[in-house]
Amino acid sequence: MIVGLMFVLSMLAATHHARAQTADAAATTRELTDIVARLGATYKSGDCDGWGALLAPDWSVTHISGQVIAREEAIRTCKMPEVKIDTMVSDDLAVRAYGDAAVVTGRTTVSAGGQTVVLRFTDLFVRRDGRWLAVASQATRLGR
Repeated sequence: MIVGLMFVLSMLAATHHARAQTADAAATTRELTDIVARLGATYKSGDCDGWGALLAPDWSVTHISGQVIAREEAIRTCKMPEVKIDTMVSDDLAVRAYGDAAVVTGRTTVSAGGQTVVLRFTDLFVRRDGRWLAVASQATRLGR
């Protein structure tokens, strides 16, 4: 009887722990999905300081051209765009969290200056002092 009761209690504890982990994963997915949306919205609107605030100081991106661009250079480029972005939409997002690190992949479609570019991206995030920051990004242009 005691063994049976202990088994039932351990199963209930395990179920509670699994539900808590699922809830944490869902919250992390929502938080990172929101950050990806804010990254796009701030860049598109020209809020380059707001965009830069979502990037770690040591962030860099491997651009669709293959060039590695550091945060400061990317912020300067944001502040002096060659063309105004008309639309920027990210979709097909997948979030994989690993404790205080996470990988977000997705697709972004950007229309600017009469042209549309579709790319696949990978963003790596790290949670520092309770706040998610992008630490590295990579983009690959799809088709031409």
